[in-house]
Amino acid sequence: MAFLNTHVSKILVIDDDELIRMTCRNILKKMNYTVIEAENGVKGLEQFRKEAPQIVITDMLMPDKEGLETISEIRAKNAKVKIIAMSGGGATQNMNFLNLAKQIGADMVLSKPFKPEELMSAIKGVLR
Repeated sequence: MAFLNTHVSKILVIDDDELIRMTCRNILKKMNYTVIEAENGVKGLEQFRKEAPQIVITDMLMPDKEGLETISEIRAKNAKVKIIAMSGGGATQNMNFLNLAKQIGADMVLSKPFKPEELMSAIKGVLR
């Protein structure tokens, strides 16, 4: 199941939901990626600067710093990093966040809840 892409080793997962982070971590580790985690955009940006991941997977609705702001700041620091935005739409189930994420720089979007294959497909998609 591991990818042969040797240029990608680290993936940063930013989500305030520990279960989502754990799910992503388990799927990505099976694919032989090193997974770095953060529970909000502020900590995500710290980890991004410290770890220099090749892919960032970020939630849209989080405390402290939301996904749109996080994506904008990551894009400003590194135009080449691949970004996957994910959202369940929050309490309103409003998926406009994902459309906005694409407009400001996300390479792909993922609706929560997602299946392992969908996450794997999104990773493959950004690596093309």
